[in-house]
Amino acid sequence: MQISGEGLSVAVIGATGAVGRDLLGGIERASLPIGALRLFASMGSTGKTVDVDGHSHRVWGLGDVESLPEVFAGLDLVFMATPPDVTRTYGPALADLDIPVIDIGAALADQARLSVPAVSTESLADFPDTRIACSPSGPGVLLSTVLAPLVESGAITCRGTVMLSAGVAGRAGVAELSEQVIALFNQNDPPREVFPTGLAFDVHANMGQDDDGWTWMERRLALETAAVIGWTPDRLGLTAILLPVFTGIAASLVVEFDHAPSLDAIRAALEQQPLIHVTDTLPGPRRVAGEPQVFVGRLRNDPVGESVHLWAICDNLRCAATGNALAIAHALWSDGHL
Repeated sequence: MQISGEGLSVAVIGATGAVGRDLLGGIERASLPIGALRLFASMGSTGKTVDVDGHSHRVWGLGDVESLPEVFAGLDLVFMATPPDVTRTYGPALADLDIPVIDIGAALADQARLSVPAVSTESLADFPDTRIACSPSGPGVLLSTVLAPLVESGAITCRGTVMLSAGVAGRAGVAELSEQVIALFNQNDPPREVFPTGLAFDVHANMGQDDDGWTWMERRLALETAAVIGWTPDRLGLTAILLPVFTGIAASLVVEFDHAPSLDAIRAALEQQPLIHVTDTLPGPRRVAGEPQVFVGRLRNDPVGESVHLWAICDNLRCAATGNALAIAHALWSDGHL
């Protein structure tokens, strides 16, 4: 990317957070024609600078909603790498000003369809009317990307376990896990603001359990994935757990088919998806950090049914969050919506 003054005028809100910083790194490598770039964050970040493509950019504090018409005038696209409450406050207000918005994290899923361009761009057909495009959560992107080609091959249900990292809580989650590890090694009391019951050397399997036993995260993943791949949520039975690792998303899935599946045919279907790399030596979450692809491996037939077991892993930022947001932006630009 070379910011030349000719091309799209783009803003990133949340530029100093984990998603925002990774997005800016992705923008450097993107093929979008960006002519101007403006960075925003909370008022406490006003005056900070962030380097993008060798140039230093000032970070502006995000004012109140009433200031948006003046501050964001002339922009062609706004990425919202912000907490849900911020996205829900500012995203619709920007869209009402006819400023295109890409919501990273699906906070505005009730106002626009979820989109994973690697699966399909049909969900962006409503963009000219809504001026909002929604990227699912990182795990939702991973699941949709892996399951979509299998749906075309006759997949009818999926059950499994989705493993999340401390990165699900952003930079604060990664920092606290690190501090907890150090504190416990030194026999000190660890900080427990992000993870009140601790996370270091532990596993969490109950993130907001409802009366029927399912957690809010598990419900969300079923809803998001079903919306993208064209299923109903009851065809997905997913358990979400939080692991004491810093980055990455992993999923151990059992996919049921309407026929006895051939592993060669399943592998071929997955390999036709450009974002997927099928490998016999599946890397762990730490080793896929910074990689833009989804890695799939350990394909094997279920011994008692018409199902296939597999593992899928990706970087929660570079592939799932910011990678999908940039793919949405590129699709919108290619289709003439920006």
